[in-house]
Amino acid sequence: MKQLTLTERQKEVLALLVKGNTMREVATILKISPRTVAFHKHRMMSALEITSSSELILYAIRRSMLRASSR
Repeated sequence: MKQLTLTERQKEVLALLVKGNTMREVATILKISPRTVAFHKHRMMSALEITSSSELILYAIRRSMLRASSR
């Protein structure tokens, strides 16, 4: 799996997805459209050459992007 340099917004989106938020919830929290969240997610997955949301979450966890915090 490739290494990816994330933008600040991508980091925010990914962190919220890792916490279990839906794309709609992420959009509401970040005050962006669900389509924009989907775009960020797609760009990350494409750059990493992964095909599922679970792989994206696993990528974040393996790289210690998951912080011990409550939802």
